[in-house]
Amino acid sequence: MTQRGGDITSWDDYFIPGTTVLRNHLGIVDAHQLSRAEVSLTALRLDELNQAPLPGDFDYAHFKAIHRYIFQDIYEWAGHERVAPTDRWMTKGGHAYYPAGDVLTEAAERQFRRLRQKNLLRDLPFDQFVVELAEIWGEINVIHPFREGNTRTQVVFFSHLTRNAGHELQPARFLDESLRDAFIEARFHSQDTGNNSRLADVLRLIVR
Repeated sequence: MTQRGGDITSWDDYFIPGTTVLRNHLGIVDAHQLSRAEVSLTALRLDELNQAPLPGDFDYAHFKAIHRYIFQDIYEWAGHERVAPTDRWMTKGGHAYYPAGDVLTEAAERQFRRLRQKNLLRDLPFDQFVVELAEIWGEINVIHPFREGNTRTQVVFFSHLTRNAGHELQPARFLDESLRDAFIEARFHSQDTGNNSRLADVLRLIVR
């Protein structure tokens, strides 16, 4: 059975009662302080994952394990699917993501099965690899299984997948603000239109 957030059963449960601050292991009640702590602590975990990737089968369980590792110091729901909204597609910044619940779980499992059926994108010519990577990345992004931390989890997962397939995704390239902005815009374009060509174009710049 898929776990969806520990004792969290609604969107409001993510927050410290009476505030808009996410519940956290650190006892922080100020949003700005929590944001700073999250950036600092996750940076350490991201560096650890870069040095020693988590073992796994590049399936949904592996994806969730990466999220759990990154956010284990901060949130009790690290590694769990978000629990809301269940009655409609979630919208953030005008972009739509899958509703929580069985629909989300089944969509995620389906995409990771497709990835396995494609032999984890191994043994592909470079250009075909980038096109296939853009497609699966776009699909996973629109599922958006976590309350927060989807992008960081995606970057780690797909970096490790790329390495496993004989290529190298270079997250450090995102330090270039223009390239980072282009990636974000391309991912939104993929999400909104179902067209992954822009995302593939950006990935060609960061994958070797």
